[in-house]
Amino acid sequence: MTHDTPPLLKASIHIGASSVSLLVTNIHPDADHTAGDLLEQSLPLARDIFQRGIIGKSTIERCVSILNGYQEALRELGATDETPIRVVVTNVLIEASNCDAFLNRIQIGCGMHIETLDEGEMTRLIYLKTRRRLRDTPSLKTNTCLVVHVGPANTRALLFKKGRISQYSNYRLGVYRTSKAIESGENEDLSRFNDNKGSNPPTSHLIAENIRAQISQIHHDYSEAGIEEIVIIGYEVQHIADILSKPGKTKSSYTLLSQTSAQMAALNEEARVKTYQLDYSTAQAIIPALEINLAIAKTLGIQTLRIPGSDYERGLLRDIHTSFSITEGFRKEVLRSAKTLAKKFRVHRSHSRQVAQLSQQLFNVTAELHQLDQHDALLLHTAAIVHECGNYISTRSHHKHSYYIIENSEIFGLGEKDLNLVAQIARYHRKSTPRTSHSAYKDLRAIDRIRVSKLSSLLRIADALDHTHTSRIGELSATMAPTKRQIIITLHGIEDISAERLAMKNKGDLFEDIFGLSVSLKADIH
Repeated sequence: MTHDTPPLLKASIHIGASSVSLLVTNIHPDADHTAGDLLEQSLPLARDIFQRGIIGKSTIERCVSILNGYQEALRELGATDETPIRVVVTNVLIEASNCDAFLNRIQIGCGMHIETLDEGEMTRLIYLKTRRRLRDTPSLKTNTCLVVHVGPANTRALLFKKGRISQYSNYRLGVYRTSKAIESGENEDLSRFNDNKGSNPPTSHLIAENIRAQISQIHHDYSEAGIEEIVIIGYEVQHIADILSKPGKTKSSYTLLSQTSAQMAALNEEARVKTYQLDYSTAQAIIPALEINLAIAKTLGIQTLRIPGSDYERGLLRDIHTSFSITEGFRKEVLRSAKTLAKKFRVHRSHSRQVAQLSQQLFNVTAELHQLDQHDALLLHTAAIVHECGNYISTRSHHKHSYYIIENSEIFGLGEKDLNLVAQIARYHRKSTPRTSHSAYKDLRAIDRIRVSKLSSLLRIADALDHTHTSRIGELSATMAPTKRQIIITLHGIEDISAERLAMKNKGDLFEDIFGLSVSLKADIH
């Protein structure tokens, strides 16, 4: 079919643990968005990082060469300076001592801006993958399922109940991290497998011993969740999905995975490559990937496993552009997770809900003033939900306890950076305002210190407006009075606002410091 205008393109490039891949898709209105040209070339990035702690020069130069080749391919396909191209790199990169040198070399050698996938975005990508599975796997909508993603460095677990996320966990347990520990012999307990003849223990035993502590934690977290199925998502396992389930099906079993792992372990890497049509990096990583998933299934007593047959890398590349924004469904899952955390620490439910509702209204009516985006709105909403969880420890200095609890908890969809920002926003909902003498605040980038200050100022106002914990304020509006250097917040539907005015004297200071406007309250009973 011909078009009056040339088709538009968009491209995604992923510098992954073992390969660099490019997906080019046609975004013409009449085009099939699910199709696209996929290119993939091997790159031993994770192997370098976990074996040596640095990325070797040859690996860096190979990456530059691959990326320049991809840029040439894009030009041949008609890409221009206006073509949307997003380039991301696995978060394994941060474990390399020369990660900055790697990024600088790519910038100079290719002229590309590269974003590192943080934990929050990896979670969003897994969420997008799982959401697609909800459409083609009916059991996910009705059963209690654990979605497991074993990555190069970490394992993420998402518990779904009737199609909704009820729990999320992240573990320091990954394919290459496990391989490194085994190869370097860091686990002293492995010596007990050696007999007097000095024979080597089976690979499965080495892996099981090394991952025992993390598997024990997974058992503690999910053994009583009533899990009926495990859905396995991951580059290596999905690579061999065709031999782990029937054609067109996703259902597999613990027994089949165990047999496949044993058969592969009996072969050397060369034989694995030829027998299973794998690249060398995948042939090296496939045994730890299978064994970690098997250990999770075994500890939870699950026999029914599901392995999506879709191409892992193609799906990830397709979702990269979507994951950059926050969808409504994803936002709801983040807030649901925050509410679960608040419930765990016995936060006053109606007060939490009211402060969250008021903070969102304040964010919206002051949008022209603070110039923040919807991601910031999500951070504020999340902080409002959990801002008083520190009361679980003590009412005295509970804002500081809230910071500690949030900083050391898991909230689905929030990476380490976002979780830290939420913790700091909650920490400043009362008492002291942010100061550079506070170490955690001082360590933030200047732009993030400003974000924390702006969002904390709104949270303090919202908290003051429900000082009585009676949720009596429904709607509010705001007008600026720059000549009086004031923001006038009108509270609709109530007459006596003396309690709120008194509370605002202690809570409106940060807003005035940041925006140069004092906070004035006005009642409106009409």
